[in-house]
Amino acid sequence: MSGKARIASIFLFAMLSMALASCLRMGESAIKLPVNPILTGGLGWGVVKDAYVRLKEKPSESARDMDHLRRGGVFELNSRVMEDQHRSSSDSGSGSGEAPMLWYGITSEGFNGWVRGSELDIYASQVQAERAASAYR
Repeated sequence: MSGKARIASIFLFAMLSMALASCLRMGESAIKLPVNPILTGGLGWGVVKDAYVRLKEKPSESARDMDHLRRGGVFELNSRVMEDQHRSSSDSGSGSGEAPMLWYGITSEGFNGWVRGSELDIYASQVQAERAASAYR
């Protein structure tokens, strides 16, 4: 085998090895991205996962409480907003440096309000949400 053929075969072997290694699954990713309404046809349905959750007038910790939602409640998600990163320290409690908070707009007993995304489990359909909510009740 000539020198060029040997180098070519080593290069081909190395490339195939790297291609195969890149396909192996090293573990689950911890990143959970929000649902994209363009791809799913809507924001979906939220299930309250905490015992009591505050329904806020605006997507802010300092906003007025309008109502309380109970664990296992199922709500259609009407809107979604990321709270401004430059909120005041009175809103966040500990000042700057915190990541922005995701809020979902819902309707509850005639009230349009906002709930923190961290207090909801999000599902694509009402059937999935109702099934998951039964575990909370």
